[in-house]
Amino acid sequence: MLPIAVVTGLAGIALAGAWLSGALTLPAYLFILTLVAAAVSFLARPTATLVRAIVGFLVVWHLASVATLVANELGAFPDALAPYLPTRASVLLSAVFAVVVYGISFLGTIRQITKLADPYFEARDKGVINLPFGLTISMQERYIAHGLLFILLAINIAQVLATVLLNQWNNRFYTALQERAEATFWTELRFFTIVAFIWVVLAVYELYLTQYAQIRWRRWMTAQLTSHWLSAGVHYRMRLTGSQTDNPDQRIAEDVRLFTSTTLELMIRFFSAVLSLYAFVLILWGLSANFKYQVAGFNLEAIPGYLVWAALIFAVVGTVFAHLIGRSLITINFQRQRYEADFRFSLVRVRENDEQIALLKGEEAERAGLRRRFGNIMTNWFDYMRYTKRLTWFTAFLNQTSIIFPFVILAPAYFSGAVQLGALTQTSGAFGRVENALSLFTNLYGSLADFKSVIDRLTGFNRTVAAVEQPPQPAIATRTAGEALTLTDLAVTLPNGKPVVSAPSLTVRRGDRVLVTGPSGSGKSTLFRALAGIWPHGSGEVVVPAGASLMLLPQRPYFPIGTLRDAVSYPAGRGDYSDADIVKALEAVKLPGLAARLDEEASWHMILSGGEQQRLAMARALLCRPDWLFLDEATAAIDEPGEAALYTTVREWLPDTTLVSIGHRSTLVNFHDRRVHLTPDANGLHVAAEAPLMLLAKA
Repeated sequence: MLPIAVVTGLAGIALAGAWLSGALTLPAYLFILTLVAAAVSFLARPTATLVRAIVGFLVVWHLASVATLVANELGAFPDALAPYLPTRASVLLSAVFAVVVYGISFLGTIRQITKLADPYFEARDKGVINLPFGLTISMQERYIAHGLLFILLAINIAQVLATVLLNQWNNRFYTALQERAEATFWTELRFFTIVAFIWVVLAVYELYLTQYAQIRWRRWMTAQLTSHWLSAGVHYRMRLTGSQTDNPDQRIAEDVRLFTSTTLELMIRFFSAVLSLYAFVLILWGLSANFKYQVAGFNLEAIPGYLVWAALIFAVVGTVFAHLIGRSLITINFQRQRYEADFRFSLVRVRENDEQIALLKGEEAERAGLRRRFGNIMTNWFDYMRYTKRLTWFTAFLNQTSIIFPFVILAPAYFSGAVQLGALTQTSGAFGRVENALSLFTNLYGSLADFKSVIDRLTGFNRTVAAVEQPPQPAIATRTAGEALTLTDLAVTLPNGKPVVSAPSLTVRRGDRVLVTGPSGSGKSTLFRALAGIWPHGSGEVVVPAGASLMLLPQRPYFPIGTLRDAVSYPAGRGDYSDADIVKALEAVKLPGLAARLDEEASWHMILSGGEQQRLAMARALLCRPDWLFLDEATAAIDEPGEAALYTTVREWLPDTTLVSIGHRSTLVNFHDRRVHLTPDANGLHVAAEAPLMLLAKA
């Protein structure tokens, strides 16, 4: 922004010098406005990137308009181009609009929007634009984002210019009809065809480029939110903390789509409304003197631009009442998205756990739960209907009134013969444009209420992710060093600070096979999560062997939706293991029947039994060959002979792997050489300490 501010400031000084010397006859306010534009561009430097981009565009537009006016003043353009060149109003509008954009950037909601939008407009990732004939352009994504935004704003300027030309054409065309001037009629028809064609081309490419910008923005924002959400166990810790961010999947999938599309749409519509407002205010102001109207003996034409003031009063009254009637929709829309997502999630849970529900004959309980969640949707929907009905009553009456209102004001002058039909239609059209621009807030109130709830949800999501990414204080310190797993003064707590398990001093050396035991609910799995680095709540230190690979298999394994090859290879990528190695691992864990189904896509967690899932997860460990393998009751669903066979297979396949297991069966003693038992102390805190293997049966 600094170069733009410097160039604009120098231009303003040059204009002032030319004006003082008499070299230019342009009015003094032109160089004053240019200096104002320079000041705004300088002050906007610390603001949000999106704000700087729009202010910069407006200042450049201002400079281009000033340069065109100066060039025209010096005779650089033929007279025939005069009607199509930027006017002094364009210079004023660009500067005033830059000041307005800078001013509203301090509003709370605008700050929320820019905080969500700025990362994309600052993105330095390499982006690719595919052009016709197989051509591509590669540049940083931020340049593509700014370029698309500037093109869309430029298209809007051109569209407003075309609309102004059509408004002026309206006067000439209908006057020609009234006077039966056939030659003028055909001339104006040709003019309309050209301008209308240009307007259609602009409208088509505005839509196309808007959609293109939306999908690029959505792709980038989705990737960023997904990356933060899935980094270092953030998604898991968000659930642990019981944060206010419900349904993260909806935030990433639905709210990002709504935010990107609505932000662009509203930005363009507000920009277009301001342009139309200023352009048609000038027209309407000038036409007001031609329409004489008396109210209680008072001549309204005595008020300069009274038609403009009439449109302003009409729009302000509509806006105020629309806000008073519909403001509750913001909260209602926020809750509606939450209730809808809760209901969808409940349906997915039923589908994923259909076997257990059928075995327990829990269909009626599930129906009751679904009815209760859908009841929230119904209650919320009736609230939405009630407030929407009130808002629609008002806006529908307002919109219908706005159609006839200008004719009621203009009719006396027309019937008195003071103006012709063309002037009447032109003035009515200009009044409608001004009134529509001023009533934009009223007409879009429902969309704005939805948009505000989307902003609040995404802001809450980002705030929660940022909070979870920062470790709690105090937090378990994890570092890598040496060749042993060492726990020093480790105290694991719940997120609310309640102590769970303590390990004052414990060392597991490379090659050890350690069995961790303790009563159910004593914190064995939580201790494993702390060792894996995804549970930060607590204090003390965990030292993990440097350069060692770790794998933890939980009691309930996870399988991504995809092919069996993907399921057994997870989290490795497709192709990291050969089919021969995968088949060998499946046979080793006694799942030879699955060897022929590697390319089959399915929800494997719903097809395989609990024991088969645990065997498949063990095959995953055989393929990965980790240096350290943690088994959290990873064979609990398998019978004892099958469990013994699996542990034997692990020992044969992974002779150098350090094994740490959680289990309750006495048979596990045969596959471990050490035992750590969690024993409750006088305060109920379970303390991890060495224990003899032969006491397992009494545990």
